[in-house]
Amino acid sequence: MWPCLDRQLTPNVCLEMLRTYHSSEIAPTTVGADIAALLTAQGIHRRFAAGSWVQHSGDDGNGFWLIRRGNVAACRYGEDGGLTIFAVLGPGDLFGELAYFAKTKRQADAIAQSDADLVWIGPVLIQQLLSTQPGFAETLLRSLASQLRAALDRIDIARHGKGEARLAAALIEMAKSGAQEAQDIICTQQELADYVGISRVQTGAILTKLEQQGTIKRGYGKITIVALNNLAAAAAGRI
Repeated sequence: MWPCLDRQLTPNVCLEMLRTYHSSEIAPTTVGADIAALLTAQGIHRRFAAGSWVQHSGDDGNGFWLIRRGNVAACRYGEDGGLTIFAVLGPGDLFGELAYFAKTKRQADAIAQSDADLVWIGPVLIQQLLSTQPGFAETLLRSLASQLRAALDRIDIARHGKGEARLAAALIEMAKSGAQEAQDIICTQQELADYVGISRVQTGAILTKLEQQGTIKRGYGKITIVALNNLAAAAAGRI
């Protein structure tokens, strides 16, 4: 979907071409300042240049990462070479913990979107913190429960939701967190169509309808959510 993450491109080209959006198919585990400070003090620090691979799908899930600075894209290449972006994670987010606790191989690739400072949390430290830091365990349990709920929601939408509901739900997932009503999503119509799994023509028709209703506003390479409540109603199939 995004050729900027092609293995053959240089980090500088990747940095110039890559655009960021968030989705909750892989919902990030975001830790508080106290837990982040604890992990930073005890974990192993690594630096990755923009465009560098942090992990590959199929790697052993023998630990996980905390992002201190920069952004990391969680993604997966399909058999046909197409790329699916699940999320772009930022400072304070953990990633890789699902594979660790499930004792499975990594299910997604991770690529530094920008120059990034990461902290590696290995198995010995994880077990130590689980035994001595209740806040760490609670954070992970809440995150795992949230990710399960998000996955079930997406399955329900994929099975039963109409195209408009699925697209509206995707826009909500991709929106930046924050209290403000108007939120910008940086993506193209084709990227949105690929993510939702509907045609570009159908995506355009739905976006036109939402824009006419005053729910969104389209710009060059971006979609602005104007009325989040209306978008939520569309996702629930009420408008």
